[in-house]
Amino acid sequence: MTSLPPPRLDDRTFAQLVEQARQRIQAACPDWTDLSPHDPGMVLVEVFAHLTETMLYRLNRLPEKAYVEFLRLLGVRLQPPAAASVRLRFTLARPAERPVEVPRNTPVTLARAGAGAEPVVFHTADPVTIPAGGTGAEVLAYHCEQVDSELAGTGTGLPGLTVQAKRPPIVAPTGDSLDLVVGVEAAPGELDARAPARRHDGRTYRVWREVDTFSALGPDEPAYLVDRMTGLITFAPSARLASEAGELGEARALAAVPGAGREIRLWYRRGGGASGNVGAGTLELLKVPIPGLKVTNPAPATGGRPAESLDNALLRGPQELHSLRRAVTAGDFELLALRSSGAVARAKAVTLAQLWAHAPAGTVEVLLVPHLPPDVQGTAGEGITEATLRVHETEEARARIHAELDVRRPLGTMCHVEWARYKTVRVQARVVAHREEDTAALRTRLVERLHRTLTPLPSPLQPEGWRFGQALRASHVYDALLAEPGVSYLDRVRLMVDEVPREVRTLAADTFQPGTFYAGGGETLFRTVNDADGWEKAGLFPGEDVDAVEAHPHRAGYVAVAARLASDTKRSRIHISFDCGETWEPYTHTLDAVEDLAWAEREGVPVLLLATRVGLFELVARPGATPIQVLVDPANQDLGFFAVAATTDVRGAVNVAVAAMGTRGVFLSAGGGRSGTFRPIGPRGADVRVLEVQRDGPRSFLWAGLAAASGADPGKGCLCWELMGSADPPDGWRPFDKNWDGGSCLALAFSGSTVYAGSHRVGVLWLDASRPGVAWRKPEVGSGLPLREAERLFQPVYALAASPRGAPLLAGGPDGVFRRPADSERYEPVSTREFTEKVTLPPTWLLCSGAHSLEVVTDHAEP
Repeated sequence: MTSLPPPRLDDRTFAQLVEQARQRIQAACPDWTDLSPHDPGMVLVEVFAHLTETMLYRLNRLPEKAYVEFLRLLGVRLQPPAAASVRLRFTLARPAERPVEVPRNTPVTLARAGAGAEPVVFHTADPVTIPAGGTGAEVLAYHCEQVDSELAGTGTGLPGLTVQAKRPPIVAPTGDSLDLVVGVEAAPGELDARAPARRHDGRTYRVWREVDTFSALGPDEPAYLVDRMTGLITFAPSARLASEAGELGEARALAAVPGAGREIRLWYRRGGGASGNVGAGTLELLKVPIPGLKVTNPAPATGGRPAESLDNALLRGPQELHSLRRAVTAGDFELLALRSSGAVARAKAVTLAQLWAHAPAGTVEVLLVPHLPPDVQGTAGEGITEATLRVHETEEARARIHAELDVRRPLGTMCHVEWARYKTVRVQARVVAHREEDTAALRTRLVERLHRTLTPLPSPLQPEGWRFGQALRASHVYDALLAEPGVSYLDRVRLMVDEVPREVRTLAADTFQPGTFYAGGGETLFRTVNDADGWEKAGLFPGEDVDAVEAHPHRAGYVAVAARLASDTKRSRIHISFDCGETWEPYTHTLDAVEDLAWAEREGVPVLLLATRVGLFELVARPGATPIQVLVDPANQDLGFFAVAATTDVRGAVNVAVAAMGTRGVFLSAGGGRSGTFRPIGPRGADVRVLEVQRDGPRSFLWAGLAAASGADPGKGCLCWELMGSADPPDGWRPFDKNWDGGSCLALAFSGSTVYAGSHRVGVLWLDASRPGVAWRKPEVGSGLPLREAERLFQPVYALAASPRGAPLLAGGPDGVFRRPADSERYEPVSTREFTEKVTLPPTWLLCSGAHSLEVVTDHAEP
């Protein structure tokens, strides 16, 4: 019910019209006495009453017509069909002896077209050349028909001229400005060398610019409006504009108008539509053969959309009017993104500074979800997978939307446009159906319901798609499945995810981002933003094994990863991100095996320190920088290192410590870790494998974890050295070995004065370092940490991480990540694939449906 109901101009019905006629007859014609339906005169009365009622129905539709006309006057037009795009690969059987050119607009079609189907033809957007000695080249192509140099009319020299394209619709903008070119004939010598122009049949045509409105244009600006659905092109009208004093001046054209007798020609792409979304490897036929040349499309064509319906335009129109064609609010960014490309089904705008500590103020990120054709989605939505969505993400569509938003964003606002990220979830459940139900058919309907509910794309059950960042709870599954007729009840509901940390070799806590940790193992780096309630893939490094991850303690967003090459375990590759793993820098560096990482801040410049088997290296975190070796021990320049740690003390001095191989002890620099500033601080003969810095108020302590001599050796625990610049602490190295029997110390983490140590045999030990003579405390067998089945000892703890905010402690090992909540001595597994209550999502991620597993039984089978 609306508060502004449209008025009915005449609400009389057929019966009322007949009754009014009957009353008029009785008053005007008293001799007409037979007013029954059988009278021939009354038959005519009823006929005219029927015709009048039909006329009144059409009259009452006037408000809807007026609504459409008002929107048209305000510039709302039906959106034209969008042309699918694809990258075509042209290849030669043997290297070319001379360059082979593929002209622009080269037509390519399907190798096998369906009987009676409209031919699907793609035209190349640009010329491409296979160089001499080469065998192939790629070029972008669009599904369209190219119309060249069509004569649309001639200029009159008067404002308000309109011309018509003869073969509409013109496709939606493709972003390369060639989808529609309007040229007006120019006289010889009229144009300067910089004016855009085209030549045809010996004449020069000035290229005019498409605009959304004639406002704020100069009187000589060559511009036009276009309705791509109808092909109507409108040049500037004239108007009397008000001066600053409010007085109307003389009528003048709002922009340039074509001169009298000047030809107006059009070059445009027509057609488009969803039929262009063809599969990979289907475009293999050159309509104009080029000798020796073959063509194919390695990836499917994407972005084809049908023309907009009138009903949708009536709903969209008011939304566009509120945005004023400027991207100010989140809705403005989303609406413009959707309007800019048919390859996008959803858009979400977020203010990055509200989500990420590293984001500068005024930064807006627009997340895109690609459009999938109905045949790709599948009849039940089973085709909407993360892999399918990734295939339909094109750089051309993303760049086009970014360019459109960049023009319309407010001054001082930065805009990033990226494709959305997804987490795949599978549902396992037992469904009990009523006895009369067909269990096979019910299972099909239930799986379809899950696909249509847990989807990033709009669906009948999710008109907007799954909300960004919305956790999937078991109650959502119950609501979805119990809504299907035939279901009695369900139980054993499990929510399954595929990608979680398994064998974890390294952990790191983010100093700036609340609840954020990183876990590495295998070729994947995982990240959690909710204290390990859920994990998401932050980095994938194929062919590598993540060994170390380090978040910068003083720079928000800076993360570095060292990953060992699977093909050569003596080499490592370095990856750097400046936005918490959202994106990774394209440049990488390969060095001899990297054992550990540490960030340092030197004169305001972030420096990454790399402990390798052949020395210590430093890498300035900026493009083009290369690792440079730091000389630690002049007497042994090839000395390798197991660990490196860095910190800035309260005096502003940068302290860097490295643990040398070969039981050479620890070297310390109070000069920022530069060459020639290191000195040995012992302990000689100690096998130090771990170095970490504990900050306790204004004081800083360097902790060294010692390796055991053998598997049976109980080990010696840890050593502690207070950092005092170039001075040595009075007590030197303080040993912490009381009650230690964990073998080698593999990891260290701190929470205030509490020290946590990951061991090889007894899990995670801890102590309060502020108390003198304190002994290590060990976890109980039932603490929740995984055990080795034979020895009843704990599995090794390779990594530890504690948030500086006093949040939970995370421990990583062969069975994944375990979490120790605050004020508790028990651990819980937090990298499992199976959940009973909920699966979390980061605020900018979407849920994607996996292969669900439902067991459907009838209630009579119940015990």
